[in-house]
Amino acid sequence: MKLPVIKEENLGQLIKEGNGLAFDMAFRQYRELLFRHAYGILRDMDETEDVVQEVYTDLWEKRDLIPDGIEISGYLYRMTRNRVLNKLKHDKVIVKYLEHAIYQQKIETQLSDQWVLEKELATIIEAEIKKLPQRMQEIFLLSRKEGLSHKEIASLLQITEGTSKLQVSKALKILKNNVLIAIALLVLG
Repeated sequence: MKLPVIKEENLGQLIKEGNGLAFDMAFRQYRELLFRHAYGILRDMDETEDVVQEVYTDLWEKRDLIPDGIEISGYLYRMTRNRVLNKLKHDKVIVKYLEHAIYQQKIETQLSDQWVLEKELATIIEAEIKKLPQRMQEIFLLSRKEGLSHKEIASLLQITEGTSKLQVSKALKILKNNVLIAIALLVLG
């Protein structure tokens, strides 16, 4: 059975009217492009899959908000970009909360206990840094321990500034997950 052809300029209006066939067509036609766009920023398959799924869920659930005459490809692209930006902002809020929680923990800990805890945490962080791939570790240490900018790192290591940023970002994500688990075990243990 051959599916009817729906012109791109009609997809938005048909989806707005609740046409499931038009929605399926938009899903099949643009899903992979949206995935690649989101993955290019997030660099995490699961998070990217969640973002794209949420975009299509929102598209269907809030279809009555689709502007008349809109090209659905551009609309989906903007929805994806906004969802990715919201995800990145949310991650920054979590990091700030964790930093605050660690700060509060330090205040409430007595000086001798604090010294032991800091020493153990530093050991955990150093161990986790050493587990990073060698090139990622080198770039991360230049950024965080030496205080070099991404531009300076790129020049020093003969890589692009984008590569430097990406490697530091990946390292932070890996360290955040692994160190948080270790901290939880340390505090609860």
